[in-house]
Amino acid sequence: MPMARFDVRTFLLIFGAACVGAVWATYQRSTTAPPYGEAQIPALIWTVFATPFAMFWGWFVARRAERWWAAFVCFCIYFLSAFVAARYETCVVVHGSFDLISCFTDTAQALALADASGHRVYFESIVVLQLIAALVTALQRSVKRRTMSDASLRPAGEAT
Repeated sequence: MPMARFDVRTFLLIFGAACVGAVWATYQRSTTAPPYGEAQIPALIWTVFATPFAMFWGWFVARRAERWWAAFVCFCIYFLSAFVAARYETCVVVHGSFDLISCFTDTAQALALADASGHRVYFESIVVLQLIAALVTALQRSVKRRTMSDASLRPAGEAT
């Protein structure tokens, strides 16, 4: 039976860094107000980019051998969360709650309402989505699976 061990250090480095990134993203978002001007674009970019970027560095420190895997996963979180957050915004902004039908039928109205609100739902939900993805990733990377117990790894003549 495979046994799992939880690596607290890895979890804290990956998820802790992602939380720092989420705090930075939230701060950057708080410095903006619609309608957005040229000067606010860097803050909006940081809102979308900060959490996966910080998560990558936490993962890099925790497990340097996995740096390319970390870069790939963090890029996927960054890239795909934008699509999910945009679709969620389309589903929520028209009626104020999730409505699957309006996701596909009221897109023009949703776009107008989202533009008027400065895409508030999008920028808030993307940080939450990225934090959830970071939590799942940190939990997955923190579990070490082995097929042998600690006792069976010791040499036969060694006392316990």
